[in-house]
Amino acid sequence: MTLLNVIQVIVDFKKIDMTEKELNLLDRFASKYKIDCVPSEGKYDFWDFTYEWDARKFYCEMKQRKFTLDTAKSKYPEGLILEMHKYERILRKTKNEKSAQGLYINFFDCDSVLVFNLNKTRINNWVWRTMPESTDFGRKSYVYKYITLLEYDKGKVFYI
Repeated sequence: MTLLNVIQVIVDFKKIDMTEKELNLLDRFASKYKIDCVPSEGKYDFWDFTYEWDARKFYCEMKQRKFTLDTAKSKYPEGLILEMHKYERILRKTKNEKSAQGLYINFFDCDSVLVFNLNKTRINNWVWRTMPESTDFGRKSYVYKYITLLEYDKGKVFYI
């Protein structure tokens, strides 16, 4: 089974609307860094995939940004949004497994990838914000979300 097939299993099982671009980004990242993605266990999991490396297991939340990393830094200098419920649930999972880590992986249009290790990133400031219900920002439905802004220098940049 190819990596794209595994990713499609994730998409089908979790009923996530991943675009072809997102699938290709993840495939390129996995191929370049030689990681084998494993689909999450169920549609109620709060990570997209896992992989094992150097006797550690990584639970990964993937976010595809529709701009470059430089544009992000210019337009959103305070950092990238992370929702508390995703952070908390991934950390809860990793704290109950020896050597597990949670990653927040952000893909940008410039073929750069900014990865935050959630187990090693100290977050002190959470706020409630009115935001679009989903990442489809064309929608008119808004909800309150408990979020933080991850500073860019707390992540590590990779290239694909």
